Amino acid sequence: MANKKIIPLTDTEIKTAKPREKEYTLSDGNGLQLVIKTDGRKVWEVRYTIDGKAKQTTAGSYPTVSLKDARKKRDELKAKVSIGVDPIQEKKEIKAIIKLEEEKVEALENMQFHKIVYEWLSTLKSAEVTATKRKRAFERDIFPHFCKYDENHIITSSKQFGEIKHGELLKIITEKGKATAETANRLFVDCNRLWTYAVSHEYTDLNITLRIDKSVVPKGEKTNYAKITDEKILGELLRAIDGYKGDGGVIVKNVLRFVSLLPLRADNLCKLKWDSVDFEKAIITIPRSEMKVKNKNLPDFTLPLPRQAVAILKEIQEVTGWGAWVFHGSRNMKNHVNKVSASRALGRMGFNDEVNGRKQTLHSFRGTFASLARTYHKEHGATFETMEAVLDHQEGNKVVRAYTHKADYTEQMRELLQWWADYLDGVKKALN
Repeated sequence: MANKKIIPLTDTEIKTAKPREKEYTLSDGNGLQLVIKTDGRKVWEVRYTIDGKAKQTTAGSYPTVSLKDARKKRDELKAKVSIGVDPIQEKKEIKAIIKLEEEKVEALENMQFHKIVYEWLSTLKSAEVTATKRKRAFERDIFPHFCKYDENHIITSSKQFGEIKHGELLKIITEKGKATAETANRLFVDCNRLWTYAVSHEYTDLNITLRIDKSVVPKGEKTNYAKITDEKILGELLRAIDGYKGDGGVIVKNVLRFVSLLPLRADNLCKLKWDSVDFEKAIITIPRSEMKVKNKNLPDFTLPLPRQAVAILKEIQEVTGWGAWVFHGSRNMKNHVNKVSASRALGRMGFNDEVNGRKQTLHSFRGTFASLARTYHKEHGATFETMEAVLDHQEGNKVVRAYTHKADYTEQMRELLQWWADYLDGVKKALN
């Protein structure tokens, strides 16, 4: 039987073709046909045979692809088949190549210096203030050497992490050291941690900081916080605090009175909440997650309250007891007091003269306690471990800490802190 002659399609025939209960095809000849879907869509298909196998592929939809364009696509496809190229396989290979190129581009983008820095920073567990300082140090001192910015100073790209040379990094560190050796040394230490992280995550094969001789890295001189330990000057300080009427008023005054008795870290002091205070047991408890050392294996930080500290809390409770914070802001009462306010108050009272041993900051009260508690060890008889427990100084040795982290020094601290409060009362009263 002779093959039925196929009459080429016309635009009118295509336009007027209506959907049926089942999809059907309209043939144009030489393998091109239009499939009429049940939902009314009209899809071009091209049939061909290669290596003895019948195949078909789509060539777009009508009317996006016109009859003329569909025939052109069919002819191009048939031409490829005639030279042994399978259009379907070719399309798969092209897609694979495009995907590979996209993955390469994405990989290169992810290997940019600034992206790896931000990723590393996000993994660090440190106090908010420390994290902010570290981030700013990288953005201020290192990023400008390896990053490109737009007109709004937003990073558009940066150098590939693995392409950075140790000489480049050393130059940045040494230049910074000319201005401030301590900052330069801290940058070097952080860069070592960053490259260690990058090597372990296979962002680079080499920790370039290991190629830098540490002897050429600027060393910052370690300085201790200024603190008042002279009893005469300390008495003047305590009396000045009791009579304080400056900015921040009763809030700042009681922050300073309280920290002189309980040497909390400035952040824990200013963020102390009423739900941490137990008047019945005369103790405060601060969640471990809010302390400087956040080790989950360590218990929450507890500190007994001497009588004088309880009296201060009951006094300030009449002012701030309605809210969450023991010491709320002097202007924004819905937030905690700013630690800078207390240190500024000390300066205004005249305690900002380090040369003559008259400088005290909010943090300095910890040093004052530590120094004088050790000086008068025979008077109070507290052990070294008890004094360290008051300050929440955790043993650095992991083995030692594993045996000591459950030790309870509450009652020993209670005796020590009551001695300390009574001692300060005596210092305050002594005028000579």
